[in-house]
Amino acid sequence: MAENDHKEVSRPGRIWHRVLVGLAACAALLIIFHRPILLAIGRQIVLRYAERENLKIDFRLEGNPFSHLTVRNFRALPTGTSAIESIDIDQLYVDYSLFGLTRHGLSHFLEDVELRSAQVVLNPARAPPRKPRPKKKLTLPSIFPERIRLTDVTLVIRNEPNDFVVEHVDLDLNPRSQGEMRIEKLQLPSGDSWSRISGQASYANKNLVLRDLILSDQEQIRLLNIDASRIDDKALGLKLDCAIGGGQLSASAALTETESSLNAKINVAAQKIAAESLNKVLFLPTDSLSGTIERLSVDGAGTIDVRPGDVVADQQCGSA
Repeated sequence: MAENDHKEVSRPGRIWHRVLVGLAACAALLIIFHRPILLAIGRQIVLRYAERENLKIDFRLEGNPFSHLTVRNFRALPTGTSAIESIDIDQLYVDYSLFGLTRHGLSHFLEDVELRSAQVVLNPARAPPRKPRPKKKLTLPSIFPERIRLTDVTLVIRNEPNDFVVEHVDLDLNPRSQGEMRIEKLQLPSGDSWSRISGQASYANKNLVLRDLILSDQEQIRLLNIDASRIDDKALGLKLDCAIGGGQLSASAALTETESSLNAKINVAAQKIAAESLNKVLFLPTDSLSGTIERLSVDGAGTIDVRPGDVVADQQCGSA
């Protein structure tokens, strides 16, 4: 009698197991045979969006739409008014997690991003007029990949009197090991340029740290830090420590996003800086700043709010 009861209990269990196996097999077949269809649909969506933005693009799309995609031979040219002058990308690989997106949001969506042999040329002067939109609360960026690799990447932004150029960038941000950043050429709109720049890089827990970027004897970036380790808590940290204009400059900011605004705490300290040296890094006309900054110290805290009538609230500043 007990044996018969055991068989009756285990039989439904076996049936459910077979049902689940059958559903899994069907899902696998659906993914395998429908993957080319999904890739084709995705490609058509991108083409239509680009056409709406006055761009003519061409590319090849590969991979699994549910986990990773590879874009090869991407080319984009404007067909009308557009801030994009040209985009050429040999390969873009993106590894992502749909599960992380649904469970934890955009901050856990991208896992690995690799960009190889890319050149992007922008011309802001040719951008179409902006359409009026209702003002929205400022928000922190949410997308920070787990790993980033850039190989031979160039960015050109048309400007006057000279273009802003970052040429042949190599950067490996691996959370498990120390990396390096190399820039073949950096040019500012002022015409100042530097070649063969390199420095150390680390990216543990989405905390980007760049050290010892030496531009010249008087221009050195000792530390550039973008700390997104607490982006899940809507918090972002920024730090800069550099030598410029014969003096020292350090700055830091702590940004926290709330439901209604963006809170900020800033600190700036400068000592013995030739003020005209700041014109080029701030993209100002050459005669905008002059003289010498003997000593400057600024501490501030406030709430950034772009609602109509409210720009900055609860502001506190101190200087010396």
